[in-house]
Amino acid sequence: MNTAEIVGSPPGRTSALLRRLAANTYDALLLFALWVVAAAPVAIAFALAHDSQSPLLQDILRGYLPVVAFIYFSRAWLKSGQTQGMRAWGLAVHGARGRLGVGRALARYILALLWWVALVEGLTLSFRGDYLAATALLALFGSAYFWIFIDPESQCLHDRLSGTRVLFVPKSARARQKPRTSEA
Repeated sequence: MNTAEIVGSPPGRTSALLRRLAANTYDALLLFALWVVAAAPVAIAFALAHDSQSPLLQDILRGYLPVVAFIYFSRAWLKSGQTQGMRAWGLAVHGARGRLGVGRALARYILALLWWVALVEGLTLSFRGDYLAATALLALFGSAYFWIFIDPESQCLHDRLSGTRVLFVPKSARARQKPRTSEA
């Protein structure tokens, strides 16, 4: 995809935020399915050799599944600049100076992961009744995405910190990037 065909955020900061959250939701659903498939062989092998309720299995999956997620996101970002969710919502990620490299993809992933961990932990703490800590963590998550309303280019905080940009891909550019089917 040619970066000249890509413009800044869609009109309006609220639209930029909603598109990003919709793309994240789409990708979260796909990632969950990928995690189920990726975790199944590990869980089955562990269950055959050990206790399937073992804390060791949980520790292994806590380390393994974020790596699976990084592979999913970085492969998509490096290949086309778009995950499936980003493609569906007309977004693409690029390095601040052009093509996204592995280092920037890793930095972006780690920073975005921190915000999402803050969301999950904040929700968990709120269900347990620890509202003060939950509020702090949820505010941390919110600050990363509501940064769009402060940023001059409507970028999230993790984009600014990692040197990446998420841009809106107009429908005309999306139509040109669809693969053509060969007629046989």
